[in-house]
Amino acid sequence: MSGSSLRLRRLFDATSHRSFMVAFDRTLAGGPEPYAVDSAATVTAIAAAGADAILLSPGLIKQHGHLLAYRGGPAIVCRVDFPFIAGFARGRGEEFRVIARAEEAVALGADALVMFLILGHEEQRTWGTNVEAVARTAEAARRVGVPLIVEAVPWGSQAPDPRDPQLVATAVRIAAELGADAVKTEYVGDLASMRDVVAGCPVPVLVLGGPTVDDVGALVGFTADALAAGARGVIYGRNVWQRTDSALVSARLRAVVHGGADAT
Repeated sequence: MSGSSLRLRRLFDATSHRSFMVAFDRTLAGGPEPYAVDSAATVTAIAAAGADAILLSPGLIKQHGHLLAYRGGPAIVCRVDFPFIAGFARGRGEEFRVIARAEEAVALGADALVMFLILGHEEQRTWGTNVEAVARTAEAARRVGVPLIVEAVPWGSQAPDPRDPQLVATAVRIAAELGADAVKTEYVGDLASMRDVVAGCPVPVLVLGGPTVDDVGALVGFTADALAAGARGVIYGRNVWQRTDSALVSARLRAVVHGGADAT
């Protein structure tokens, strides 16, 4: 078994074979947000909520990695790229940049890497840069023995719908064929379509959360549906840490992911 395969398996629970990961990399592009001004406090709270892994920028791993340095603590996943797309670009156009090499992330203590593969860029050159970066990072990750999770999403300015089932299925399949060990993507909105997305992807599929969903019941419900469709877990960000009831919501989500708890 390769080092990357071994470390990938460690991201998933031994009994449920699923993972409850929390993403706290949004502030890399957006700066301080509500409930995330004190980054150390947020990282501590995420760990206390029982996350299996936490996604951080290289800088926050450097600053706060010691908060996760204990037996049984969450795995550390490092964001190694920076996209300039709608919602992040602030009118500067679409670009894509790698901000950390696999070797650098491992030296920081990362157990896995995350980077984007974005369908629907306005310029083919940007798409080509993104594709090449994913392929090269996948190879570099194999050399140093860490898994690469590719966030494969149709978020470019020319993509009509970020949850379009066909586009999402295409994105995750391309990511897998470029060398991803797992993918993070949108829940497409219905069980049957999500089953098709998962069926067409030969590596584990993890579902992202997106903007905060006020109705916790709805959040838990679509989490349960994604798992029923074959997703191997979730990587939620704002839906975990950007709310006053973060600990309670985390407990419910973790129960659904690992225990098969009722979504109601």
